[in-house]
Amino acid sequence: MLRTVIAAFLCLILAPVALAESQQAPRYALVIGNSSYQQTGWQLPNPARDARLMAETLGKVGFTVDLVIDGTEDQMERAFADHGARLKAGGSDSVGLIYYAGHGVQSQGLNYLVPVDANARSEQDIWRQAPRLGDALRYVEHAGNAVNFVILDACRDNPLPSATRSAAGGLAEVKPARGLLISYSTAPGYVAYDGEGENSTFAMALSQTIGQQNLIAEQVFKRVADRVNQSTNGLQTPFYNSGLTGADFCFAGCDGGPAPQPVPTNTSAQLPAHGARGSAARSAGDMAEVPNAVNAAPGFTSVSTLLRGAAFTAADAGGAIAERKFRDCTDCPEMVAIPGGEFMMGSPATEKERKDNEGPQWRATIKPFAASATEISWADLTACVEGGGCVGNEAANETRSDQWQQPGLPVINITWVEAMAYVDWLNTRVDGEPYRLLSEAEWEYAARAGTTTAFNTGDTLTDQQANFNAGRIYNDGPKGVWPRRPMPVGYYPPNAFGLHEMHGNVAEWTADCSVRSYLGRFGEATVYDERGCRSRAVRGGSWEKVPSYVRSAIRDAFPDTGRDDGIGFRVARDRD
Repeated sequence: MLRTVIAAFLCLILAPVALAESQQAPRYALVIGNSSYQQTGWQLPNPARDARLMAETLGKVGFTVDLVIDGTEDQMERAFADHGARLKAGGSDSVGLIYYAGHGVQSQGLNYLVPVDANARSEQDIWRQAPRLGDALRYVEHAGNAVNFVILDACRDNPLPSATRSAAGGLAEVKPARGLLISYSTAPGYVAYDGEGENSTFAMALSQTIGQQNLIAEQVFKRVADRVNQSTNGLQTPFYNSGLTGADFCFAGCDGGPAPQPVPTNTSAQLPAHGARGSAARSAGDMAEVPNAVNAAPGFTSVSTLLRGAAFTAADAGGAIAERKFRDCTDCPEMVAIPGGEFMMGSPATEKERKDNEGPQWRATIKPFAASATEISWADLTACVEGGGCVGNEAANETRSDQWQQPGLPVINITWVEAMAYVDWLNTRVDGEPYRLLSEAEWEYAARAGTTTAFNTGDTLTDQQANFNAGRIYNDGPKGVWPRRPMPVGYYPPNAFGLHEMHGNVAEWTADCSVRSYLGRFGEATVYDERGCRSRAVRGGSWEKVPSYVRSAIRDAFPDTGRDDGIGFRVARDRD
């Protein structure tokens, strides 16, 4: 009966939104044009003009466009992160597009999009100073929307001195991914031409073709290739690969249907301040992102209670993960209800590379609780600061790179005290004080999600399952790629309880004081605390650690006022 009431209510409040989205899925474009390079001899006359042309063209076919002219490294990194956040907020039906014009360099098979403030004289400089295309694509992948385009008018030449190059000119081909079409202004490994007129040949052809009705996306890029090839007498042939699936997509409308309505372009070359998320973006974006998000306006408290109650009821009944999720407010993190139960805490003596402080094992009883589906992100922390909480938080100032402070990345360099301040702010958004940090026992119970192996994935872990130093082997598992940095929250698959990144990415503060062993522990798990405690338990390991240090049982300790670029946190919530 409860589910029926909730479903009926949600149908009433969400039906208008669903109807609007069925008429026109939201479209978001990020357009970057880099012309005014600071390095002598690197300047390009057309990319900025090409970007403005494409921004105008895409606005006419219904895209909300953010235009960045002469982007620095920081501006480009923030732009990619913000684009991914907009796509995620727009929901799975949203359509995304990135257009980049400027210098592009391939090195060791990877593509780098060169910012105007790059001071590069070698490929090693490019590695440090230029955003990788792969990183931009990770934000898109993390958004989870079904249709995306990446258009690279970035093959004009390699600006580095010839003696420093280890790769040919042009860009490397990117393997097609599901739901993604990538277009290059010339074939991979070849160089395109900046053009002698106001715009490049490729940009002109694309602008003239993309607005034609009843042309599906693949036809658009095929016709663009034909036009450019003809205009350059065969010297330049654009190339694309497509992983689009499902219904055909037409930029200007298919089958005689209504053409998309024009959308004004954000022509500012300046991006919002780092981490900024305006109140309008939160109220519209977060509600679109998660259907069961509840507005904090008066009159919605009872709805929040119903949704939370339904989530815990689903957890008790062994229901699907989607039924266990809820939010208490638009600025609150997404939570997952976790059923109570018993488990053996710690590791057996036979577990490979076991540490002494992981025992003796004891049978712990856990009450039902909820945990945030992901680690707390910089966007979450920004919401706290903008909402009047987290006063004096210094995590951002202590983090060595702005690139590691994007909205979708996990908070790092945050002290235990500052994490508790975020918890305190969350509790001002709801009735009572239900939010807290996980106890150490709850954390391990949630990480294991019913397993007894070294990881919740079994006795081995791969780079597709978690972020850690995958160059090292554990228990004869495979070697993999080590990103050497935090990855976006929710990037890796969830465990059986619906929680992401319980292994690696960032280690997580817990509520407990650190202790050397579990000696004397039994029965119902509670937080272990003591007067004057200054060292807190940290669990899960981080992106820096080898596989044995991201096992379910691994334990660490850190001063409660200490900071580390491998330590963040997630939050818990009581059932009532």
